[in-house]
Amino acid sequence: MYEQYASPHQYNGTRAVQWGEGGHVGALESPASHSFSFNPLPRESTGGNFNARESMLARDIPVNYEKEDPTNFRRIRYKGRIRTWPGLVLLALVVGGTGFALVHFTSQAHAATHDRIMDVLRQKAANQSISSGLSTNTTTDRPPYVDDDLVVNNPKTYPKAGCELPNYQSKNGKLWAVAKNGTEVPFQIKGVNWFGMETGLQAPFGLWDNGTAGTTVYAIAEFLQANRFNSVRLPLCVQSILGNLPLKASIVNKATNRALDLSSYVALLQSIVKSLAYRQISVVFSMHTLTVNNDDGPLWYGKTISFDQFLDAIDMLTKSLCSDAYWNVLGIDLKNEPYLATWGSGDATDFRVAAGTIGARMLQRCPKWMAFVEGVNAQHTTTIDGKAFSYYDWYGGGLQKAGTFPVAFATPHKLVYAPHYYTPAVFPAYYFYASGTVTSSSTIANYVELDDSSLRGRVQATMREMFGYLITDTGPAVLLGEFAGLYTLDAHPKKTTKRCTDYTIETMVAEGYGGGYMWSLNPESAYEFNPADKTGFFTEGLLQDNWRDANTVFLKAMSAMDKLPELKPMPCFPMTV
Repeated sequence: MYEQYASPHQYNGTRAVQWGEGGHVGALESPASHSFSFNPLPRESTGGNFNARESMLARDIPVNYEKEDPTNFRRIRYKGRIRTWPGLVLLALVVGGTGFALVHFTSQAHAATHDRIMDVLRQKAANQSISSGLSTNTTTDRPPYVDDDLVVNNPKTYPKAGCELPNYQSKNGKLWAVAKNGTEVPFQIKGVNWFGMETGLQAPFGLWDNGTAGTTVYAIAEFLQANRFNSVRLPLCVQSILGNLPLKASIVNKATNRALDLSSYVALLQSIVKSLAYRQISVVFSMHTLTVNNDDGPLWYGKTISFDQFLDAIDMLTKSLCSDAYWNVLGIDLKNEPYLATWGSGDATDFRVAAGTIGARMLQRCPKWMAFVEGVNAQHTTTIDGKAFSYYDWYGGGLQKAGTFPVAFATPHKLVYAPHYYTPAVFPAYYFYASGTVTSSSTIANYVELDDSSLRGRVQATMREMFGYLITDTGPAVLLGEFAGLYTLDAHPKKTTKRCTDYTIETMVAEGYGGGYMWSLNPESAYEFNPADKTGFFTEGLLQDNWRDANTVFLKAMSAMDKLPELKPMPCFPMTV
């Protein structure tokens, strides 16, 4: 959906305060505890509006010393004369035994001290991690990353992964990572959207860690990996890419995010990609907005930003991030929610043509990335359960014409369709209900909720009509670039909003989607309708407002995506000389 973004909040406890302006110690464990990797990664040593989703329009080791008993000794017995060499042997044995004991007990003492230190570091690491609230998939049982200055879970730099940038492909209805030696690994995506870089603050929200609220990029990557998320979609701003300015010091707590480079917009993006790569998490860049205020329209050009400037921004991304150092970058979502665009019209608003041009520009300089293409917005009619419906597409969701007029690139297997699909919290589409009266404010008065079977069927039918029909054994992969939204706060008596997200995931798994990116990791995302007959301002995300605890119910719901058969950490192919 079309976004209005908010400036983030610096938290003091649980109260929000508006920002003013818009070598390791040992080798204990691989960072990817469930790593699917052809070359395991280095082992760790242990302004001012909310982001509203608009409507359609240590354990000690004891050292035990045995006390000597002065009465318990053997008398020396002489047999005529003193025997010299046995005495020397005895002396040597005593001296040697004493040395062995000293080494043994010193080693035990050292081990005990090490364990005590590690206990303290583990506790500190646990205090810094994001609590999931679940008994499984926790981060607290993982060895901490200890830097050479004994700082925990806050590396100055991440070790080089030694992975090559695969040739990422979309073919036979699936996503593939293809190595230089020809090895092909299919994968699916369980992803999150993490917004903020597309706003005037120019950084992903939540990194203002102040000890009681906010978090770190290390903690986020650790949390995502622990809960089997393997990809992050990062919304970006064309104006910020082109300007490439240093960040304001107050936006990110540099002391607890030492690996992040705040010297420029692109440098920050590079360091975030590396931080996620350490946990084998991939990244997709979304060309989300033209300007930081999002006031230049939804197309790939506007009054402030020209199409040539848009393409220049694509060039800056490929030049700066298309290399083995950023092996986990899958590609670019060519334009977020171009809801005023057309498809196949042949004029300046034709997104099919524009996507072909933008994708070709990206592939010219980075042929290993993939081009993610969303849909447009138009009005349609359909019949479900024998009942006729008139509806508008979700912003970014309309791909009905892509079957007849597909996007084409000269480089094969590079197209990924990435539509959006939402719930009544974004807009109460009439097909989600049994009956009711649509009002002038787009609410549905006297709405009647559907039973589970009927609602599931309508989610499946509308997803299939809008874009799901594109999934074939010979075509490109289809995944959801955005889905979900409001969940635990659903005010419908029968939880229609919540059920829509559940059935979206069911459909995704059952019908062979490439996965999807839930909206959103951020707790600041706001929604307008809850329930269908009420408008307001309702916020929810995968994390709680303090950015230090998970929204456990929502997180558990996302575990349904774990049924994706090709879900795995991003494969690391070792670089060859």
